[in-house]
Amino acid sequence: MIPFLQESRVGDEEPGFSRSLLAAMPRTYALVFYSADARFGWALLGMSLLVPWAGLAGLAGVLATVALGWWVGVDRGWIRSGFALFNPLLSCSAVVLTGIGLGWEPGVIAVLWAAAVVLALALTVGMQGWMGSWLGLSVQSLPAVIAVALLQWCGMATVGQGGEGAGVVWLQVDLVMLPDFLRAFFQAFAAMVFQSSEFVGMVIYVALVLSSPLGALMATVGYVAGAATLHCLGWPVTPLGTGWCGFNFILAGVALGAGYQVPNRSSLVLAAVGAALTAVVAVALSLAMGWFQLGPGALPYNLVVLCLMIGLRWLPQPRGIVRSPWTTLQPEASARLMQLNALRFPDFHQPALLLPWTGTRVVTQGFSGKLTHRGAWRHALDFEAPGGAGSWGPGTADLREFVVFEAPVYSPVGGTVVAVESSISDNAVGHNNPERNWGNHVIIRADAGFHVMLAHFQQGSVAVLPFQRVEAGVLLGKCGNSGRSPVPHLHVHVQAGLLPGATTLPFVLKHFIELDAASGRERYRLSGVPGYGAVLRSAQPSAGLHACFSGWLPGRQVFAGGEREEVIAMDFDDAGRFRIDSVTRGETLTLFLAEGVLYASPFNGRSGGVLALLGILLARVPCLDEPGVHWHEVVAAAPFQGLAKRVQHDLLDPFIGVETLQYEFQTFALEDQGFEIVARLSPGNVALAAAAPRMLRGVVRGRHGVADISGETCAGEKFHFFPQMEK
Repeated sequence: MIPFLQESRVGDEEPGFSRSLLAAMPRTYALVFYSADARFGWALLGMSLLVPWAGLAGLAGVLATVALGWWVGVDRGWIRSGFALFNPLLSCSAVVLTGIGLGWEPGVIAVLWAAAVVLALALTVGMQGWMGSWLGLSVQSLPAVIAVALLQWCGMATVGQGGEGAGVVWLQVDLVMLPDFLRAFFQAFAAMVFQSSEFVGMVIYVALVLSSPLGALMATVGYVAGAATLHCLGWPVTPLGTGWCGFNFILAGVALGAGYQVPNRSSLVLAAVGAALTAVVAVALSLAMGWFQLGPGALPYNLVVLCLMIGLRWLPQPRGIVRSPWTTLQPEASARLMQLNALRFPDFHQPALLLPWTGTRVVTQGFSGKLTHRGAWRHALDFEAPGGAGSWGPGTADLREFVVFEAPVYSPVGGTVVAVESSISDNAVGHNNPERNWGNHVIIRADAGFHVMLAHFQQGSVAVLPFQRVEAGVLLGKCGNSGRSPVPHLHVHVQAGLLPGATTLPFVLKHFIELDAASGRERYRLSGVPGYGAVLRSAQPSAGLHACFSGWLPGRQVFAGGEREEVIAMDFDDAGRFRIDSVTRGETLTLFLAEGVLYASPFNGRSGGVLALLGILLARVPCLDEPGVHWHEVVAAAPFQGLAKRVQHDLLDPFIGVETLQYEFQTFALEDQGFEIVARLSPGNVALAAAAPRMLRGVVRGRHGVADISGETCAGEKFHFFPQMEK
């Protein structure tokens, strides 16, 4: 959904007036339903023309607003996204329809139509500047509500309320065989394009279901909740009883359930509550606005939605409500993306530390350990060398017999040193210094805002000073045996303050390799908290693979696969991320490289194409050159399932959880400076999606990107794509 504006791109690829107009027209109509689907927008545009004068007035208003906005310098992104246009669309249609219905003179209607273009655009730009800066919210259709009210007063002041109006309906099909509730329901959808035909409303509802099943669900819930509230207040749920305000319930449901929030169970409840409140406000406003000879229009839903959203902003953690950070995604995609990100990056909001040493270490005391990691200091990790001289035994008497003693310790974060202690003597083996519990230590305030303590350094080995700026990987000192430390080890924790002894906080380690005790294999972990006895080592980065990913160049390739050909275009988006487009299938995949790991955004298209395979193959690729190391990643199952299953997932996943496929990955260096990435589907997932790859192999090279993709689906179908030529 797009309840917010889109900023313009700056660069040589800025689309011209004609392309911007073509992009803006369907998006403007789709925005009426908070939708980003241009096809749905075209359907609404077509339905609006069934009332010719109102439809043409709105379309002409869009065209005039584009020209005016382009001339006065309105941000081109606002124009292309339709954000600057849908209020003039609503205003122009409403003013012309009202004027014709009240029998106003054509000259008066023309003047008010032109005023609607200018006034609605000015109000949109001005009000958004204030509401966006102070509240972080969209103006929604408030500019249209204000503009229509002012222009209706102007018209009535000029010619009065008029007499017998001209006919404005070109095609009116009433479905009288339907129950009154359904007739009123479909008429509410027809009112979104200034019509009252149940048939038109049914067509719009079906188009919404095809475009966004979740959007249709939230619209339905909103209408039912609003209509039920009206019924409790004594209003009949009939076309006459709800026709004056029913569309408000639809808009409240869509906005609160799937527009501003990521759809989930809490947003579904919010949509119902918001629509019910909208009904109460609509009844109150029907009396208040009647004093000014106006109807409530879309004011009820605007007031309720904005008030609820402002209220939610003041709550530190509204239960279950997640504001959508994506302004260009349909609700199904945003819900799936949020759920997948929660599975892929469960520790995203936790303080994260790199390993502060090289080589291999074992966790000898983890969170809530049996000895000292208790109470306020339970979130801490102790590291020693595994086995041999790294463990304290009866015959171990010399500190230097411990592998970790005098081993270098590196900063696990970038930040500023805030405290240093380096003068405390190292203990003899088996002895403690409880009076100087932390021993020699360094405390760093990380750039992310938390404090990290590393303790038990060797006396005199600390190599940094207070207030010194350090980057991740900078030498801090050497591991020792000072403080409460019977054997040499490194103690690490994150704490709430800068003084030694402050309460510890939960944290994770990131980018490390852990030995899987059950299988004896090594596994790369993006983040996590290792438990007692875990054997860890730092990953050896592959400069070649990193250079391969970072060296990709924009261009086009034709991928051949059997009798199929697919044109793939590679470019960069405004944020510098890789953008891969399937020109043939109209699909997009975004990649980005961060901290030596390539990530792919979840794929939302259909199976059978190159991007569906790349979405798996490049889902997460750490730049490692270690064939013995594997890692796991999850992808959504829906794109690889049939249409009925995909619709089912679109509707149910936000409420019961996304269904995923888990893959195991490995990388192998090739002799020709390329790299092979191999992905294997977990055996337990094979039955979930017949079209999903059971085994997937890809070759990547610098400059040209992916050079070969092959594998086999769960249904046993083999596939092989390779670049045939460049365009």
